[in-house]
Amino acid sequence: MKLSFIVATLLCFNLQAQTNILVSAEKISLDKDQTVSDVDVIDAAEIEASGESSLVDLLADRASLYINSNGGFAKATSLFLRGADSSYTLIEIDGVEYNDRSSVGGAAILEHIDLSNIEKVEILKGAQSVLYGSDAMAGVIKITTKTPGKYVGANASIGYGSYDNKRASFSTSQKGKTMNYVLGMSFQDVEGFSSYNEKRAPFAERDGMNNLTATFKGIKKLGSTDQLMFNVRGVKAQSDFDASTSDKLDYMGRDEQLIAGVSYKKRIGDYWIPELSITYNKSDRLSNSFSLSRLVAETKKVELKNPLYINESITILNGLEYEDIEASIENINNKKNYNSYATYLNSHLQRGDLKLQAGLRWSKEKSLSDQIVWKGGASYRLFENTFAKLNASTGYKSPSLYQLFSIYGNEQLRATKSKSYDFTLEQRFSAFVLSGTIFQNEYENVIDFDSTLNKYTNTFKSETKGVELGLDISTEKFDLSSSATILRAFNKSAGSDGVYLARRPREKYYLGLKYKFNEKLSLSNDYNYVGRRENSDFDTVVLSSYLLVGLNLNYEISNDQAVLLKIDNALDKEYEQIHGFGTAGRSFFLRYNFKL
Repeated sequence: MKLSFIVATLLCFNLQAQTNILVSAEKISLDKDQTVSDVDVIDAAEIEASGESSLVDLLADRASLYINSNGGFAKATSLFLRGADSSYTLIEIDGVEYNDRSSVGGAAILEHIDLSNIEKVEILKGAQSVLYGSDAMAGVIKITTKTPGKYVGANASIGYGSYDNKRASFSTSQKGKTMNYVLGMSFQDVEGFSSYNEKRAPFAERDGMNNLTATFKGIKKLGSTDQLMFNVRGVKAQSDFDASTSDKLDYMGRDEQLIAGVSYKKRIGDYWIPELSITYNKSDRLSNSFSLSRLVAETKKVELKNPLYINESITILNGLEYEDIEASIENINNKKNYNSYATYLNSHLQRGDLKLQAGLRWSKEKSLSDQIVWKGGASYRLFENTFAKLNASTGYKSPSLYQLFSIYGNEQLRATKSKSYDFTLEQRFSAFVLSGTIFQNEYENVIDFDSTLNKYTNTFKSETKGVELGLDISTEKFDLSSSATILRAFNKSAGSDGVYLARRPREKYYLGLKYKFNEKLSLSNDYNYVGRRENSDFDTVVLSSYLLVGLNLNYEISNDQAVLLKIDNALDKEYEQIHGFGTAGRSFFLRYNFKL
């Protein structure tokens, strides 16, 4: 990395109001200042103010995250966290892993995660295999739904927008003597636009979607020391889609996902709070493209967490896990089974101005070699208001069931290995913070399809490195939020050293401005710039950069009613996220929120 590149990072800064933010992505609750990890937290207020209805749209603004889809509303979506492959980032909802084990790489179905009833989204960057195992080699996106009993009452919303976009949601939160619960439901139906770029085929059909999501979460007190929590989330979605080369009249996909979890937590004194959890995840995908196919995957997991709060300075977390996976590969009748065992230890230590974190994990997976990974981090107050953070960790990603057992599979595959590093420098001034981050990730034994052998192999090495910059200012009347990511993602294999990895933009910038006219009315203006990027490994297309401008007008009619008008792509920019696939032009959405 060039010296100027490093210097630019250390000079960058991030101004933001200081608040106590609770982080749970490391499997215990910590104040954000207590964790040394690089974590980005999006709270309920920010989710509501964004006006977004899907996780994909919410994450599009965040530093070091780039998301693209195959043509608009709820189409197949990829997420690149610090340039890493989608399958390297774990998605977790209320403690249940959301990844789809029947897909080629085992990545999550991101495009159908609705934001209604979501309380917080945490983005934990860098290898997190110590705590989460194989699927978290690049990081974790932890989603927490609304806490039962926190806000008692019922809320609803209805909305309508461009492309015949209709949406409605409802949730109720109740508090009882022994049990609190939250029940929620949302529905969206969109006629949409052509997934194949309409500029290439002016009379292409519209490719719509619909989504029905239902959630339930309850917490029951068992005496003064014990707690039982259970949650269920079901999604049923359908979407039309196209190929990147032409408009298709009959391509259709149906996705159903059911996740459920139950956990029992017991407080033994003030120092030991063990928790036993059992989770279940079932994905059922039906697709009609070249032919009709159906794939089903089920994941069952048992985890025992033993957090020991030794004193105010020392916390130790020990965990035991067992996971069993069954998935159909290529067709519903070709079912394969896979299981794994693991134990991990993670500790936090604070001594004055120094904070330390150290973790270790051992995993045993069926037919694969044992995996041992580690993580270490430190935070130190250099001067009165100057802080430095340093993290180093290793990770791994096991081959997916498809990569092992399909007709292109290879049961001799080894796990992909990673090394991750990041360094952050912060300077705080009263209610503001200045910060800059450098990161670097190295991957070896990367699994990819080898066309000469007609199967998957551990083909190459890759590296991603870059800087994250930001500026956030909050005053009584005016807010400014911005971020910048400069990324270099390369193939490091012999013969391909220095070739850019596909679909990772070299630069990504975001600027958000919000003006509060009074306590009821506010106007937001967003700018998103995405730089040049290679389209795929199979062509020489370099996609052009683009700038999108958005506007949000929020008006609070009363304590029980509010209206939001959202305008996306206000300049009606023509662009492509992926070569051949369509994107939305100027569009609006009007939403009415009310309490019942």
